[in-house]
Amino acid sequence: MKKRLQFEQATDHETIALQVAPLVDIVLFLICFFMLASEMVGSQKDPAVSLPHMSSPLAESETPAEVTVNLRADGAITVDGHVVALDRVPALVSGQAGLAGRDGRPLRVVVRADRQLLFAALDDVLVACRKAGLGQVIFRATAEEPQ
Repeated sequence: MKKRLQFEQATDHETIALQVAPLVDIVLFLICFFMLASEMVGSQKDPAVSLPHMSSPLAESETPAEVTVNLRADGAITVDGHVVALDRVPALVSGQAGLAGRDGRPLRVVVRADRQLLFAALDDVLVACRKAGLGQVIFRATAEEPQ
């Protein structure tokens, strides 16, 4: 003889409980992630560099670069946050190009030059990038005029 399965009688007004704790955990995780991501992006910016102004819609859609070269108004050069001499720029950039080449990606260099800087200093950095064999250099600028 077969036994019959017996089920409990369902109540008509069963309430569904919303679990808030996992939702709070996920929201806190997302907040931490975006705070970390914004900090990493901000680390490439040198506050001593005051960018020139440009009104190009293409500047906003650029992808982040692997190497950031900052040219300060006093003539100092920083590569990825480290102050370097001009003669060391080609070696540093070509070393980064080799690392990027192993990953199968082209290296892009972002140049952030202070608007008070003379063009001769910027030209020296462009010559250094050319010596390193780079074909793509991106310039950063701001879209707004200062108040």
